[in-house]
Amino acid sequence: MKKKLVGVECLNEYICQSSNKLYADGSIILSPGAKDELAKRGVTIVYGPCPDAAQGCPPGCTCPACMAAQACPHGCTCAECTATMDKDLERLFYAVAAMLKTEYGITDHEQLKKISCQVVKTLKANI
Repeated sequence: MKKKLVGVECLNEYICQSSNKLYADGSIILSPGAKDELAKRGVTIVYGPCPDAAQGCPPGCTCPACMAAQACPHGCTCAECTATMDKDLERLFYAVAAMLKTEYGITDHEQLKKISCQVVKTLKANI
């Protein structure tokens, strides 16, 4: 199983704001700086799985397990999911263009646009 290194810059994604706890369930590794920041904020690190909402998380919990339980199913077309996907695709478009420019030396605006659009369309069709 691949583990994700969690640093100070993305700690808020993993902290349950309602209980002020971070659940380290084996899928993440906390950097020393992240541990220091958690101690500074008074956040409790719980080594083990996050309890299901029915098993102990308070209402309004924002831990990853509770957020996943509240998430829309894959392929949802609600306004919020569509807006999020559009933003993600736009960021992907600009990231591809930047990579083409820096890694491959492509500077022609139309060529960058054409290739970036094709990459995004291909990925969107196959995800």
